[in-house]
Amino acid sequence: MMINPVGMLDFWKYKQGTGQLKPESKPVVLEHQMDLVVNSQTWLRFICSPTDLEALGIGFLFTENCIKSLADIKKISLSVDGDILAIDLNFQVTKPQAFHRTSTSITIQNHMTPNKVESTSSLKADDYFRLFKEFMALQTYHETAGGFHSACLCDPQKVRYVVEDLGRHNCVDKLAGLYLLNHETFPIQALLLSGRISSEMIAKSLAMQIPVMVSRTSPTALAIQTANTTNVTLIGYLRGNQFDVYSHPERLLF
Repeated sequence: MMINPVGMLDFWKYKQGTGQLKPESKPVVLEHQMDLVVNSQTWLRFICSPTDLEALGIGFLFTENCIKSLADIKKISLSVDGDILAIDLNFQVTKPQAFHRTSTSITIQNHMTPNKVESTSSLKADDYFRLFKEFMALQTYHETAGGFHSACLCDPQKVRYVVEDLGRHNCVDKLAGLYLLNHETFPIQALLLSGRISSEMIAKSLAMQIPVMVSRTSPTALAIQTANTTNVTLIGYLRGNQFDVYSHPERLLF
């Protein structure tokens, strides 16, 4: 199922000196609501962009360590209008009692996250400029309407999956879901992001054992602390011909 995540908005533009409002129209980000139902019990409501909705739900369960693989899922059913995603598991699971809200998403308070990334893979520092340029060229919705976050998974040679969503955390979940749904086995070298990196996003990425996270903007202080303790190389402010490395620079080759 595919729902257009971009709509048209009528508005009035005012320019100083004209003394009048002029009617115009432009593309705008649409918000979609989808309930995640696990074993016939409603767990949460996503506020998201209406793309890759099955991947969003599956990826969410995976990055929150509620499932370990697609083999844990018995049935997936998405309603025609995309407002209910029902996932039946092959085992009984208790709905978590506490939910921690993040911007335009929800994260389960779960302490089963792996302690650290085991991968010692390395890549030439200059290759991240090439990968990020490829990533930026593959964004479509943000170029049309603005307001979208985007993220991608890379192997050491190229960008493999790109997603866009109004929520940063939704992007990470969608990538995880796509990786599982397509039965991928390629080695994940990096997660590239268009926006700020929070500690929750690093916690989500640990389920995929992603060794490097790269953004064109800033990480939070807690994200840096989390990256240091979980063996993640964290790169921020990749712009022009430079970037900042906040943790584990030993993965960069020169």
